[in-house]
Amino acid sequence: MSYFGSIINNSATIIAKASAKITDGAFLAATLTENGVAVAKASETPIGIMVAETGTVEAGEEVTIQVKDIGLAKVGAAVNAGDILAADANGKLIKATNGAFAVAVALDTATAADQVIQVQISKPGFTAAAGVGG
Repeated sequence: MSYFGSIINNSATIIAKASAKITDGAFLAATLTENGVAVAKASETPIGIMVAETGTVEAGEEVTIQVKDIGLAKVGAAVNAGDILAADANGKLIKATNGAFAVAVALDTATAADQVIQVQISKPGFTAAAGVGG
């Protein structure tokens, strides 16, 4: 089998169809499933952050997700610059704890929930559960 051209996608974003209606999706963590994109929940593994232009999206419509590099995300609680962040139950980013999948690192400090801050989307993996590793 031969491949011509570049098979590596250097883009910081991907586009996928929404699996269900997404309301006010801008800056929320997104998960990618066999049925499409959804707002990430606390127990899920986010693929990235929905971009600023994401408003209300109906099932089957396209959603743009930033999957790497520096972008903006909405927080679900106060966080400090340097905190490792994971999704909460509403797709907002909070300080990662207890084995959660980390999606980003905070580059700014937020003093309250619903603030939009700059983050480095890096997906470093699962955080150590309490009492593990040290």
